[in-house]
Amino acid sequence: MIPALLVAATLTAVAPQEVRSADVASIVQSRCVSCHQPGGDAPFSLATIDDLRARAKTIVAVTKSRYMPPWKPVEGDFVGSRRLTDREIETIERWVNTGMLGESAFAPSGLRRDRLGSPSMPDPDLEINLPAYTLRADGPDVFRNFVVRVPDGATRWVRAMQFRPGNRAVHHANIRVDATPASRRLDDEDPAPGYEGIIARSADFPDGQFLGWTPGQLAPAPSDESAWRLRGGTDLVVQLHLRPSGAIEHIAPVIDLYFGDRAPSRTPVMIRLGKQDLDIPAGTTGYISDSFVLPVAAGVLAIQPHAHHRARSVEATATLPDGSRRSLIRIDDWDMNWQDRYVYAAPVRLPAGTRLSMTYTFDNSIANPRNPDRPPVRARWGWRSSDEMADVWLQVTANSDDDREQLAREISRRMLYEDANGIAVLLEREPDHVNLRNDAARIEMALGRPDKALPHFEHVRKLQPASAAAWFNEGTALEGMGRARWSDAAARYAEALRLDPNYSPALNNSGIASLKAGRIDDARLAFERAVKADATNADARANLGLTLIAAARSDEGLAHIREAIDRKPELLGGLTSHVLLLAAHHDPSARRPAEALALAQRVAAVSADRAGALDALAVSQAATGDFTAAVQTAGAALAAAPAGNSELRDAIRERIALYRNQQPFVLKQ
Repeated sequence: MIPALLVAATLTAVAPQEVRSADVASIVQSRCVSCHQPGGDAPFSLATIDDLRARAKTIVAVTKSRYMPPWKPVEGDFVGSRRLTDREIETIERWVNTGMLGESAFAPSGLRRDRLGSPSMPDPDLEINLPAYTLRADGPDVFRNFVVRVPDGATRWVRAMQFRPGNRAVHHANIRVDATPASRRLDDEDPAPGYEGIIARSADFPDGQFLGWTPGQLAPAPSDESAWRLRGGTDLVVQLHLRPSGAIEHIAPVIDLYFGDRAPSRTPVMIRLGKQDLDIPAGTTGYISDSFVLPVAAGVLAIQPHAHHRARSVEATATLPDGSRRSLIRIDDWDMNWQDRYVYAAPVRLPAGTRLSMTYTFDNSIANPRNPDRPPVRARWGWRSSDEMADVWLQVTANSDDDREQLAREISRRMLYEDANGIAVLLEREPDHVNLRNDAARIEMALGRPDKALPHFEHVRKLQPASAAAWFNEGTALEGMGRARWSDAAARYAEALRLDPNYSPALNNSGIASLKAGRIDDARLAFERAVKADATNADARANLGLTLIAAARSDEGLAHIREAIDRKPELLGGLTSHVLLLAAHHDPSARRPAEALALAQRVAAVSADRAGALDALAVSQAATGDFTAAVQTAGAALAAAPAGNSELRDAIRERIALYRNQQPFVLKQ
């Protein structure tokens, strides 16, 4: 018998919980609308409920597969992640499956239809329009560099920057600053707006900052801590990667700048890991790796991988001195179309001795659906999208100015060696490319190898025998090779000035030659002509300051020195002579002890000549009456002086004796 209490259960259908449009509005606004808005980077808008309803099934499919929204990192805690959570994906699907209930439109709050990019950005302090460019309808991708002058004015601190492409043909943008006329000359030589090819070496990211744009990337909120220095009259150099769309496109991007009045408490340093001798045979797979050991403790603020179509994955890690390992970023499905700058939610703190490493895997076979060549061909390093790259950029801060300078020196020299490899690869393809030859020579000069720079400069001079710059450049390499080649260098400078009597760099070097010969008045006249010919020539301006101080015109000299440093901060390391003159001039009326001390402290913080910089600092301290500090600093200078430089060591000892007797050091007339 069946117990009476057992009865058949009746199943009750439970309706899916309804989801209203308000539930999906915040998801769409935070993850999608930066691209999917009227006139935005995406091919259609998702700014209204009707827009979503029209593409509901597609939205469900691409979010469930995680094809959209694009967010490539699978490791790393980054600000502004577009990756949807499982719950958010489920919310979108339930909203679609329960009838897409809600009001007819929900334009996200604060969305500005006239200023695409970040809906929350205010009106800029300065709007810079790039020259208009017409992109052809078809053909290969175009890399073009546009040079635009920042309006004249005082140095300002840029708290934020927003790039507005204005056209979906713009794939991405890199933005650098050039305080020299080099980029503008390249632009002027090309009859169309901008110029093709690699960016001039004189253009660089300012103050350790990433400046660029990729689709979906929102401009960061203005911040004093991320501010970077921009001087009026310098040039912004904007490299655009442009992709023909099948129709003629008119390109006219805009850059919005937001200013502040404070420098950041810490200036970051850019570290680049990567190899520029890439050579990937057709049909092969493999990997490339690189690493760098931090000489000082650092905090990683942001990271940006960069490669082209044949890369399949990238990973960057930090291996600490104790052997523990931290992932900095991992992307398993690399796609050149979705590159980004990734900012950490909190700085990744790493001790000195940490090894930063990166590894890219490549697939140059037909199995790679993104391989641009069918059949595959050999791929070398290069800036064109049909070439290949493998870089990981890291933005880091150090704990002190001294640590920052040490880190910057070590990584800069390391990157120069790699740049030399890359230029060599490009010259194999284009041996008569003048800009490449000049870049190769300048890299060798920066590495202290003028003998290796000379053949490149000679090659350019033979290609351009009527160019004053070509003769001048060859002279710099000859001068750098030592006294035995100085007469040859002087002949090259003379020919440069014969071709162009107002060629500023040659006038500057002629002034230096006069200084070496003790002809100070002749030197001053040459430097004055150099500055008059080119007001941006910071080297000539600093040298003019030196000769004016020597002539007891210290206030004029200081004004030129300040402007020179403002234009070219790296000059600081070579200003010990200027400090000594200001602090210890034989003419008391020409001395400026307070200014000398302030300058000496800055020079000592960055100069590679530690003994000379500390000696100048001690002279300045004594000039202000602080003899106790002068004795201590001069002792440090003596300890840093090379053992073989007996002349310098004896001079420092003599000055220490003066300081102990409460006497300043004074230069002889």
